[in-house]
Amino acid sequence: MMKTANTIFKLFIVSLVLMACSTEDPAELDASLHQPEVETPEVSAGTFTGKVDGVDYEIDIATATMADGIITISGKKGNEVVTLRMPANISPNSVTNPYVLGGASEVYSAFYNTDITNSDSSVITTSHATSKSDLHMTIDGATPKWIADTPNADISGAVTTITGIKGANGESVNIVLQTNQAGSYTFGTTGHTANYTESGAGADVFEADTVADNGAITLEVDDVNKLVSGTFNFFGTEKYTQTGTAPTGVDTDGDGMFDGVELSLGFDPNSACSPIMPEGYTGYDAANTIWLGTHPMYNDPNHPNYPTPMPDCDGDGISNEDEITAGTDPYEGNIDTDGDGVSDAQEDIDDVSGVAKNDPCIPVQDQFYALYDAANTTWMAADCDGDTINNGDELKGPDGDVLTTADNTNPYFKDFLTKEFTAGSFAKVPYDQPTIKRGLNISTHDTAAKRIVGTYSFISASIGEDPIKWYVITDGTFDVTYTVPE
Repeated sequence: MMKTANTIFKLFIVSLVLMACSTEDPAELDASLHQPEVETPEVSAGTFTGKVDGVDYEIDIATATMADGIITISGKKGNEVVTLRMPANISPNSVTNPYVLGGASEVYSAFYNTDITNSDSSVITTSHATSKSDLHMTIDGATPKWIADTPNADISGAVTTITGIKGANGESVNIVLQTNQAGSYTFGTTGHTANYTESGAGADVFEADTVADNGAITLEVDDVNKLVSGTFNFFGTEKYTQTGTAPTGVDTDGDGMFDGVELSLGFDPNSACSPIMPEGYTGYDAANTIWLGTHPMYNDPNHPNYPTPMPDCDGDGISNEDEITAGTDPYEGNIDTDGDGVSDAQEDIDDVSGVAKNDPCIPVQDQFYALYDAANTTWMAADCDGDTINNGDELKGPDGDVLTTADNTNPYFKDFLTKEFTAGSFAKVPYDQPTIKRGLNISTHDTAAKRIVGTYSFISASIGEDPIKWYVITDGTFDVTYTVPE
């Protein structure tokens, strides 16, 4: 009986072992069958590059999606993310006219996150693009104001340089201060200078006058975030040097104009009354036989101009010769309303619209022109060389000259231009960092292939931090294919 019981117990133990073995995973029983879990990597949407505060931003992965009418493109680098958002129907644009990137509420927005998320789902450290960094000013009070595409600053030693560039041709404002300290300074003293350069090669450069109180600037320096801010204004002058020489040549008809000049203006160099000069004109040659009417051609039937009427330049029936003999004005009655030295009768011939006789700057004259009427109020109030100074003011002597320029300048030569640069402001312009042209540019957007290519740069300000941190994001490029969630 005891032997039977032992046998039964042994069989029971064996059955338990067999049951335990039957529930074991075969893969665990054979280590060679066990495969470790492999995490499938995310698929990159394309390329995404840039610089953050001048340091290359080499991403781990790029993502791009389109949802709810918005394309979102991101580049992740460790625990950092740069994100761009734009409308789904965005089209290519000019590099000189970028889409302006702004904060979360803007249609075109950009972000730089330094932490993706915290384990407790607390607020992440985020910054978003801001338009607070800019450089602008008003030129002669014009609206809209001048706004730089690319504000930039440099502080080297004890010299601060602030520049703003606009447009493809390099239109710019440039300020140099012999200091690196915050404060208020005056242009024109101690090497503090400012100028404005118009666009294009050989463009006008308006220098701040080197006189006290001609302009001022305030400077604020944020050493923590490497940013400068301030305000400025100045009165700029562009000075020119007169070139060329006065015309020379033959005056066949004695009317006071060289033949070459008459031909260039469409007048007859053989006619004493072409052009018709105004009353009081004394530039004629009273000894010239054509002008007097004593030239043989007037009585020579074989002369190609015969018969030619005796010259009568005021049309009163009295020849020029007889007017001189009588001591009267051979141009009497020839009205010159605008005082430009060209009679109304001639201007009516040249301009059927009637505009010219009331505009002292029509016709346009060269820099050596001197037949104007300096007593004519219409002419004096005009600015025939376009240098911002009226004709009359250019002729003022030392006692009547209220300008800071040379006396007796030429009303038909642009001796100088003046412009006022006011309401200037530069805010949060980065220094000792890459030059930044803020905005978003799209070179390709293939909606069928869902491919979008472009460049970007922006300045971002942190959210919820005190003090605010600023980040300069530059040299950004992307070439991605975006997905559309189902």
